[in-house]
Amino acid sequence: MKNLFAVCFTHGDETIHHWKTFSDGPSGCVIEFNAKNLFKLIDEIPGLRHKKVNYVKLRDIEHKDFEMDTEEIPFTKRWPYRCEEEYRIIVENNDDNLSLFEIEVPLSIINKITISQQMPKQIYETIKANLNKVEGHESKRINRSTLYENARWLRKFKTK
Repeated sequence: MKNLFAVCFTHGDETIHHWKTFSDGPSGCVIEFNAKNLFKLIDEIPGLRHKKVNYVKLRDIEHKDFEMDTEEIPFTKRWPYRCEEEYRIIVENNDDNLSLFEIEVPLSIINKITISQQMPKQIYETIKANLNKVEGHESKRINRSTLYENARWLRKFKTK
């Protein structure tokens, strides 16, 4: 195999770990897809494989009975990464001239976009307004993350 292209998702909820690991700073975002429609789209593309990542402990791979099919290697990570709850889409090929593999994803399969809470509010508002102008995207939810400062949470603990 000459090429292995992968795109990695999470099937878990938004977490501080994801923000700090994959998008630490003001410029990141989370794009939530409609999984059913995304899978329908990628299932129609020849050569693509997709599934949840399996997390394996070192003591398990060192066990004498441990075996792993080569086909499973792209979907396997070490146990400490389990909090990522990763889902991968991969394509493998032997084309020497291929340096990129693109999948056209219609905006209609995006459920929502969450912008980093570290992004300044004025810039967030500008980005949100521009994203809402994109054709086919007007009804989508675009929000700012509230993981670092959540008003609903804070209200519960305010002293009266």
